Amino acid sequence: MVERSFKILQRFGNQVPSMASCSRCHYKFLTPSKLQRDPIRAEQYLREKFGLHECKGETLGDPVGPRMIRRT
Repeated sequence: MVERSFKILQRFGNQVPSMASCSRCHYKFLTPSKLQRDPIRAEQYLREKFGLHECKGETLGDPVGPRMIRRT
């Protein structure tokens, strides 16, 4: 079974994390625009969303298609 881990995929201006993913289920997490200038809070937000999500699906670890959490 693939271990679940957090990975930042994209950054605003090469500093602020804008998108992250779960390595197990490939779920994507997006940073809200209000945090685009705050790298610390943006990463905290993404890590919090990652911590709250539950991997779903029978083929975990296999990309089935894009799945994203909407910005709040």
